[in-house]
Amino acid sequence: MIEILRPYPQSNWVLLLFLFIALISVFLYKSDPKRFLYFYRSLFSKKFQLNYGKHLRLSHYFMVFMSLQTILIISFIGASYLSYCSDFVNYSNLFGLTFIGLSIFLIVKWLLIYGISSLFTNEKAFNYISILSAQYVNLFMTPVLVIGVFLYLYLGFSKQITSGLIVLTLLLLAFAKLRTFMYMRKELSIVGFYIILYLCIFEIVPFLWILIGLNC
Repeated sequence: MIEILRPYPQSNWVLLLFLFIALISVFLYKSDPKRFLYFYRSLFSKKFQLNYGKHLRLSHYFMVFMSLQTILIISFIGASYLSYCSDFVNYSNLFGLTFIGLSIFLIVKWLLIYGISSLFTNEKAFNYISILSAQYVNLFMTPVLVIGVFLYLYLGFSKQITSGLIVLTLLLLAFAKLRTFMYMRKELSIVGFYIILYLCIFEIVPFLWILIGLNC
């Protein structure tokens, strides 16, 4: 009988990272099980938006921890990808740099959007857009989180697996943005020109700068 050995995880800190991500979900479920379940059903149901969406803010602990899960897994996959494709393989803590860089990018992005909305005295629209955007991004990133953890624990992150996860992440992000913009146009009557302008300034151009800067 031939024993089949599962590849051992590359580092114990990764297991602690996955445990921390799992504990976030446990904490959010324990704090409000109904909100937690409504959130993951919000792709097909309006109960989350009707019961919680209007009262949440981007700074609410529920949205903060949900976003933290997403940032952590994207940072982990992104750091793995950069270790293969970029010239920055000499950094000993590429995950930390990726996490910090992604966090700074998101903070600056939302501060700029908030500043523009305040300038036009439309903070209500900012709150609606920010919550809706965070909701759908976190929701659509859930498969990446589950698949990423599973693949790492059982197969490890080869270059092919990492590239596949990056493609999946970008596709799901595109779907999340599309779903958000559909609601923006429906609920806020935002015309297509402003949606395209938002896409170019805050979504597409920053990623192009990052890819060019990292030589990916």
